[in-house]
Amino acid sequence: MGWLDGSLGHALMADEQALVQGLLNEFPPFPASLGIAPHSYAPVLDAITERSRWSSVLAPAAGSALAADPGAMPRPQSLVWGLPEALPFPSGRLDLVVLVHALEFSRSPYRILAETERVLAPNGRVLVLTFNPLSLFGLVHPWLRRLRSAGPWPGRFLTTPHVRRMLESTGLVPERSRYVFLRPPLVRERTLRACRFMERVPGRRRLPWGAVGCVEARKDEPGVTLLGPAFRAELAGSRKAGVPAYSCDNRS
Repeated sequence: MGWLDGSLGHALMADEQALVQGLLNEFPPFPASLGIAPHSYAPVLDAITERSRWSSVLAPAAGSALAADPGAMPRPQSLVWGLPEALPFPSGRLDLVVLVHALEFSRSPYRILAETERVLAPNGRVLVLTFNPLSLFGLVHPWLRRLRSAGPWPGRFLTTPHVRRMLESTGLVPERSRYVFLRPPLVRERTLRACRFMERVPGRRRLPWGAVGCVEARKDEPGVTLLGPAFRAELAGSRKAGVPAYSCDNRS
């Protein structure tokens, strides 16, 4: 049985699905999208498909620690073969890319983001979900990393400020950050239910202590410099000589 088949995996994935669905519902349907996630993240991938006219799924081998039992879920029909570090799409092809824990398990996370920036069309969107070290998951991560080979523990947890800097380094523009799952990583379903009160904190998705952080970013369209009337007159050759384009008088 895979990690996602357990109570903790189910509860965490349900919160991630609700988060992704809520963020994507604020935009009109995307013409073309790509979800990079283990195919056992079917609920999250379904949320992406619902908001896309055309969607694909790429399941990285590096995220196999998060995968469920291979026979538990059918393989998505939109599954494409390739590597997150070398996406099999032409430049500017996609309008949405969702990275579900792809960075934590990759040896080249910057390369994944660079490829994401390449395949995004101008004004395209990207959502990056990562496990957060500033959470109760992160508190036990140094110990469980040595003891567990399944689940999020073998991965490299990343804070959202770090992810934002990574996005900026590839030319993407980070916008908002959101968080989910304030509960501790308890395995038993009964104890998880007992901790539901932690999810009733007002504004919990803005608190940077959730087990999973999500950063939304966009790819800027090449900028256009808007010229004022004085500059347009100067370019047209109709401005009077000796008259500055804008007043140099610094009046307070």
